[in-house]
Amino acid sequence: NTKLEVSGYRPCLWKMILVGAGVICSGGLLLLLLYWLPEWGVKSTCTHTTLKDAHTVLLRTTVCAVV
Repeated sequence: NTKLEVSGYRPCLWKMILVGAGVICSGGLLLLLLYWLPEWGVKSTCTHTTLKDAHTVLLRTTVCAVV
């Protein structure tokens, strides 16, 4: 049994500025972390929106095991 979740996101200027400041203060380590964890990168720089207005789409698949 597989479940697919689709979420839409659009860029948010103030979040991007905060993340940019964090990248500078961390010497680039935050950028590396957000590269390794793309879901965190999207959620930290974008706001949730409808799929129609989305610039970025996150897909999450979960597999439910039936015992």
